[in-house]
Amino acid sequence: MSRIVQNDLKRNVKQFGLNENNYFFIFFIHDHPGASQDDLTKIMFLDHSTITRAVAKLIKLGYLKRQPDATDKRISHLYLTAAGEDLRQPLFELTKHAEKLAFGNLTTEERNIIQPLLLKSAISHEQEKAKNATKYR
Repeated sequence: MSRIVQNDLKRNVKQFGLNENNYFFIFFIHDHPGASQDDLTKIMFLDHSTITRAVAKLIKLGYLKRQPDATDKRISHLYLTAAGEDLRQPLFELTKHAEKLAFGNLTTEERNIIQPLLLKSAISHEQEKAKNATKYR
């Protein structure tokens, strides 16, 4: 199921120069303007180099801009550009399409059962990844 959704997103976000992973940054930065790359690392459980490459690509594509912190020059804050803001709605529609692809044939009752279970499973997986990441540092 997740492979179907991932392939659908991959195919559809490609037209914007994005992939099935970095499109989420647009939503996160919109909801958290001024977030840092460290914030992205924590929320997405990706390593710093992956985040750095993704942010650099989104800046190059004109969707994000970086602004240095006023007091600590080691920190940069990320904001959506006008193009990034304009991209939100089409990306939202694509994620709704992927959700419909995955869950469209389920009844409301079935969705109410499966979605919390999938969320519970995802949270458990992320907690395990975080535990293992700190274990080997």
